[in-house]
Amino acid sequence: MKISLQPAMQSTHTFLMMSTLTLFLTPLIAQADIYMQQDTSELILLTNLLTDLEPTNQRDRYELLLEDDQRSSGIPKNTTSANANGLSRQQIIEAVASASAQTAIDPALIHAVIRVESNYNAKALSPRGAQGLMQLMPSTARRFNVTNPYDPVQNVLAGAQYLRELNNFFHGNMPLILAAYNAGPKAVTNHHMQIPPFLETRLYVPKVLDVYRRIRAERVY
Repeated sequence: MKISLQPAMQSTHTFLMMSTLTLFLTPLIAQADIYMQQDTSELILLTNLLTDLEPTNQRDRYELLLEDDQRSSGIPKNTTSANANGLSRQQIIEAVASASAQTAIDPALIHAVIRVESNYNAKALSPRGAQGLMQLMPSTARRFNVTNPYDPVQNVLAGAQYLRELNNFFHGNMPLILAAYNAGPKAVTNHHMQIPPFLETRLYVPKVLDVYRRIRAERVY
């Protein structure tokens, strides 16, 4: 399925369409990867058919927005051997546990953010410049004194510190904390302390909450 969106709309119309689209996409999100492309005309294209329909030389125009839960759901299960980034499950757990101890952020929440943001790829780099496990923007990394955003310990600690800052600012309101992590706190405050009507953010918040719930239930951290 492919869905095209034109973002240049009146705000009320946009909000209604985003809400409807989020409901419409619910079964799709649970069954497949969702990719997003924004072209030069600012048309946003969502698809779960990238592998089948797009030529190989055109796939780099797409950004993986949501990943299929059925393929990977939670913390990497291999305990000792390193993954493609040279990180073992134990190294990741230790980095998260250390960050959690220093910030009092639930380790399951840190894992959920990592899972959705980078799928545990310590070398991840988004088209917008977000880096590492918790996809830190360069300005955020500098603010939390990160010298190497691809270092798991530094990256995870800075991401957890940012979550702690957002937690304090939004008084523990988890949906708003996650919306701010994705879109920035100003986007939340500018929309009257509600989740901004951005498609990516409206998909991101329930995705992280769902992964958080599943990780807490599995208690593997």
